[in-house]
Amino acid sequence: MSRYDVIVLGGGIIGCALAEELARRGQRVVVLERGRIGAEASVAAAGILLAQMDVLKPGPLLELCQAARRLYPGWIRRLERAAGMRADFRIAGVLYLAASAAQARRMQARADWQRRLGLAVERWSPAEVRRREPAVDGRWAAGFHFPLEGEVDNVLLMHALAAACRRGRVTLREQTTARRLLIRHGAASGIETDRGLLRAPVIVNTLGSWAALRGTPFAQLPIEPARGQLLSFAGPKGLFHRPIMTDRAYVIQRRDGQLLLGSTVERVGFDKRLTVQGMHHILSATRRISSALESCGFVEAWAGLRPYSRTGLPILGATAIEGLYVATGHFRHGILLAPITAKLMAELILNGYTSFNLSPFSPARLPR
Repeated sequence: MSRYDVIVLGGGIIGCALAEELARRGQRVVVLERGRIGAEASVAAAGILLAQMDVLKPGPLLELCQAARRLYPGWIRRLERAAGMRADFRIAGVLYLAASAAQARRMQARADWQRRLGLAVERWSPAEVRRREPAVDGRWAAGFHFPLEGEVDNVLLMHALAAACRRGRVTLREQTTARRLLIRHGAASGIETDRGLLRAPVIVNTLGSWAALRGTPFAQLPIEPARGQLLSFAGPKGLFHRPIMTDRAYVIQRRDGQLLLGSTVERVGFDKRLTVQGMHHILSATRRISSALESCGFVEAWAGLRPYSRTGLPILGATAIEGLYVATGHFRHGILLAPITAKLMAELILNGYTSFNLSPFSPARLPR
């Protein structure tokens, strides 16, 4: 039997970010991962950090995303120093293309309330879109540029985060399945795994799409997987200067020229298969963005399961059982929200309060 201060269930970006944060604050932390660290949604994403563009209204999600955006550059620099490797983070903005006058009106309304809140949004004419992004040659009603949106190579980021965890003396237990939560006198006391018993007074569920564990206090969490299919192509460097998004798809280019085309949102349970329908949807929608994609060579395709919360918000906070916490349901914002989730959950676990109001995200607000 091994003893720790905190057991983190799930070795994705949320779990590892929290473990690294807690270890820096002096905690003995173990991360339990049934597969490989970061091998699920964290590396299946594209790494577009949308703190504005896809937030539909003012409110707690927008505020949490803005807090994450402020934290991100410093968090990345610290991880890169700790790990001794790059994560290729940059702020180049994101361009949304409106295909019709109706789409342009909807995005203009979003831009208007965001500007009233002091957030930067620029409306580009079709001519300005072509000048700024020459490879975009479809017919578009308007472009909306969000200059403060960022991007990161999420695969490199997970490598750096895992390395920072190991160097920070976080114990990462891969290929280890949690079988039973141990609750004693109404408080968390440990985990029974397929590789032995672990004791700790604090357990945090960061299992993403798998967070609603059957036979546990987490069973009623309103979390379900949402499959996203992505395609990768090799293209000439500098084809696109920033991520390009539409209502139907997006394309983002890495420094080495790799093009990521995505993505679907499919409620198909835990099915990670690629489908002709999904790939056709992505290809037809991105081909409308740029005909230059036609000559790019196919590299690979994959699918990931993003944890969708039916509340529309991540679920962050303490449960009714002492020492039992949850941090999941980040859906398409997991890569962006990792550092702020880690910071606030560490504050809650160690201090009992947080520097940001987490009540809208609390498990206590869920219907029973």
